[in-house]
Amino acid sequence: MLEIIICLGLLTVIFWFCFKITGVMFSILFWLCIKLPCAILMAFLGIVFCITILLMPIGKDCFNLARKVLI
Repeated sequence: MLEIIICLGLLTVIFWFCFKITGVMFSILFWLCIKLPCAILMAFLGIVFCITILLMPIGKDCFNLARKVLI
């Protein structure tokens, strides 16, 4: 009976560790594949909008949004 409890405890620790590693890998892939391209696109749009005088406030907002996406 004690062996079963020890095996279940070890399986619990192993599954918990694998779950944490999977979560970290998902977070890294999400940042690289979604957040970073969106931030680059928003920064590029901010540069384009800041070239024109009338759209300068929108360009500043694009830069703020790009910064918030990365954080």
